[in-house]
Amino acid sequence: MATTSMQLDSALRDELAELAEQDFRGASLGEVVLRLVREYKIQRIVHQYEALRADPEAWASYQVEARLTDGVAGDRIPGASEEYPEYNR
Repeated sequence: MATTSMQLDSALRDELAELAEQDFRGASLGEVVLRLVREYKIQRIVHQYEALRADPEAWASYQVEARLTDGVAGDRIPGASEEYPEYNR
């Protein structure tokens, strides 16, 4: 992966360095930023699910659709007991 540089206020850099040391076991500042971005994205998804759950009609529709796609994902895929009958006891 290519690297680049960016200008940060020294106070922000110091804050990132403190996070790296205390909460991320001495990870590099780049790794800290990457983890924080990932955490932010996950939190956005969580909030979107919370908003969906707040609308009972939308949540029910989502659950119906999820069950349909979950069922399709497993179609015609044998279970371990079918695929390896010699291990069934």
